[in-house]
Amino acid sequence: MSPLQPEAVMDALRNRGSAFSVVLAAVIVCAASLAGCVGTAQPEVTPGGVNTSAPETGTTAPQPDNQSQAVSVQLAQLPIGGSPSAQDDAGADTCVTISWVGQQDAAIPSRVTVTITGGSFSTDVYAHADQGCSSGPDCVGFVFEAGNQGQQCNLAIAPTGSQDATGTEPAVSLTGNVTCLDGKTAECDTFLTAVQNDPNVSISLDPPPAAPATGSGATGPRGALV
Repeated sequence: MSPLQPEAVMDALRNRGSAFSVVLAAVIVCAASLAGCVGTAQPEVTPGGVNTSAPETGTTAPQPDNQSQAVSVQLAQLPIGGSPSAQDDAGADTCVTISWVGQQDAAIPSRVTVTITGGSFSTDVYAHADQGCSSGPDCVGFVFEAGNQGQQCNLAIAPTGSQDATGTEPAVSLTGNVTCLDGKTAECDTFLTAVQNDPNVSISLDPPPAAPATGSGATGPRGALV
């Protein structure tokens, strides 16, 4: 066998290298193709951007507040009854025992309260005093309601020393705040109308005796100078 010539060896190596390059290129192309086919799947996009997924559950929408707000009405007169009394040797009325006398529509319904805020007088010969009643709850701040409208409260009074020249009979009335806890309902409106139309809104008082002449520094009810 004749020895291989150098030129032949080089030609063979070059031919083998070309074949290897072709095989390598084919492997690279195939790998790239597989990567494109097996790549990460992309989420399907709904046309128009509409989310078709089911809504979350377990949350409750806030419920509307249907509770009515309480309303209050200040009244200058209330349906009351009672009688005045005097302490021993007082010479004038010093206490008025008062009860709620409203009947039928003027009877206090449930869920309605009447808070007494003060007293008013037909003339200035009497005024509200700090003391004068021996017992019983003070009318100012007393609350009449359906369960206790038969109860009584006491209003302390005292003569002011003033003289009435008009001949008006002295009398006392109560002012109060009516509160309807369920709001301005038909029952509340009926009650308010009946109370304002009730004729029994004052209690007659005995005229105080003529006050003696007072010197400087004499005091009347509640410590007011006269």
